[in-house]
Formats: sequence, structure tokens, C-alpha cells
Amino acid sequence: MLENVISQLFTFISWIISSGGYVGVMALMAIESACVPLPSELIMPFAGYLVFKGQFNLYMVATMGAIGCNPGFSPGV
Repeated sequence: MLENVISQLFTFISWIISSGGYVGVMALMAIESACVPLPSELIMPFAGYLVFKGQFNLYMVATMGAIGCNPGFSPGV
């Protein structure tokens, strides 16, 4: 059961990143930081794999991931 959920999440994440590029990474990280159960442990390794394959730039992935964490973060809550 749990591996089916993780598989579905990974399919969704890989589809968003593949079709959205850097903006997809930013959007997924914003969703994750808004306390929606979408683990960054599945988002960033896939983006890192695309960096390894030469499809993404490491600095852009890291920057967009960091920018994506900011909208969902709410200090003082």
C-alpha cells in the first residue's frame, strides 16, 4: 500500500518537473513548504538526477528550490 502511494507521488513529481522545468521544481517546493504532504525528499533527488543527466543546471535547481520554499514559509506561526 505504502509503496503504491510513493510510486504515485513520484510519477506526479517527475511529470511536473519534466514538463515544468525549473518552475516545476519551484512550484513543488512551494507546495511542500505550505505543509502539504509532498516530500521534498522525492522532489530534489529527481531534480538532482536531471542535473546528473545534463538536462538541468545545479545552481538553477538549488536556487529555484530555495525560492520555492519561501512562499509557503510563514514565520511566527
